[in-house]
Amino acid sequence: MENTYHCYANRELSWLRFNERVLEEAEDSRLPLCERLSFLSIFQSNLDEFFMVRIGSLQDQMLLDKNARENKTNMTSGEQIDAALAFIHKLTARRDAAYNGLLEQLAEQGIRLLDFAHMEEESRAELEKLFRQDYLPLLSSFIISKKQAFPFLKNKGIYAVAVLSTKAEKKKIGIVPCGSEIFPRLVPVPGRTGCFILSEELILHFLPLLYKGYKVSSKTLARITRNADIDADLIYDEDLNYRDHMAEVVKKRKKLAPVRLELSREIDEEIIQSLCKNLKLDPKRVFEYDSPLDHSFLFQIEDQLRSHTDLFFAPRHPQPSPALDERKPIIPQIMQEDKLLHYPYESIRPFLQLLHEAACDPDVVSIKMTLYRLANHSKVVDALVEAAENGKQVDVLVELKARFDEENNIEWSRLLERAGCHVVYGIEGLKVHSKLCLITRKTKDGISFITQIGTGNYNEKTSRLYTDLSFLTASREIGLEATE
Repeated sequence: MENTYHCYANRELSWLRFNERVLEEAEDSRLPLCERLSFLSIFQSNLDEFFMVRIGSLQDQMLLDKNARENKTNMTSGEQIDAALAFIHKLTARRDAAYNGLLEQLAEQGIRLLDFAHMEEESRAELEKLFRQDYLPLLSSFIISKKQAFPFLKNKGIYAVAVLSTKAEKKKIGIVPCGSEIFPRLVPVPGRTGCFILSEELILHFLPLLYKGYKVSSKTLARITRNADIDADLIYDEDLNYRDHMAEVVKKRKKLAPVRLELSREIDEEIIQSLCKNLKLDPKRVFEYDSPLDHSFLFQIEDQLRSHTDLFFAPRHPQPSPALDERKPIIPQIMQEDKLLHYPYESIRPFLQLLHEAACDPDVVSIKMTLYRLANHSKVVDALVEAAENGKQVDVLVELKARFDEENNIEWSRLLERAGCHVVYGIEGLKVHSKLCLITRKTKDGISFITQIGTGNYNEKTSRLYTDLSFLTASREIGLEATE
């Protein structure tokens, strides 16, 4: 029986192999420079989610039964975590090498990320002046002691950590939140065109100004990743309506246990042990990097280079579907024959036009739809609101358990309800992934249906990126099934 396990790949390691292929795109010198930057940033955001969801889930499983084994490779949760961490260490070393190689190529394009060791005295003085004026008044600092409890560190927040010492006292830890939501991530270096320093590196350099009376003997940047795997049904609160319950779930998730600590520099082992003790984190989950802790700023660098079209893939735009004439009403064309849209090669516009027509068509009595992930400025929601305001019966199932989109979906559900739509929130114990839209019309000839069945979310942005199918039909049989 044991030999059969060799036929399978572990789910977590298989996913890491997928993310390795994303990293390979960042390493591929045949690709345009800015596209490689994008892949590097995507690799990191993918890895963040892997720790929050998959490592978080395995950690929870260990607490329930550390001896339980998964049924493909017979590995326990602890063995899966150990194997994943070993693989991740190799991947992040490659990621750091790729990052530093890409920095050299960015320098050839006139974009440089500098540290203080590579700046003229005049630039350093101007940055200190900037720090004193714009940063110092907004920064908070903590010194961990018996009188000062260890502060709560936000998920994916960046913190400057200092080892503080005086002649009279033993070493203490100082922590300063670097506030990415307050400060711009890329800080232009005065007097150096195209040169920047990351805001957290600026804060780290000037830490002594926040800890007068102490010697900063060593320092690093730190970033915490927290478990995000929380079972909404398991902690269901019957005293709250489901939407308010999900809002509470989102709040609780932000405070779940850490699953990873990332550091930008080597620091005293004693301090690492102290951080892990306060965070209740296994030291095996500590990663030291030779690149920034958060690579999302690379997209801002890409924006600096938009005029250099050779640094990007040639743009690809969804084309009009040959099956539909967007200059004419969409409903009659679907009534005549079934239509199939193929995203992202074909545009989502005909479907959006269909919703708008349904919202205004006097023969349409109702629109029923499932919503999972939506665009930030959703034209789908606009059409549903328009339909409700025009007196149509609009029934919408909003899946609040769409991971990391819960807050967005809560706000969309409130907006839809205010417009007069009837909103429901999914099925207990299940997550509704189906993409189904049913438009019901009543004419002198009786009841008829337009049904859309899709593989992708009702999201105008991702329909330009992800490969999906959208089937449009006036089939009465399919309409009746959709009604059920």
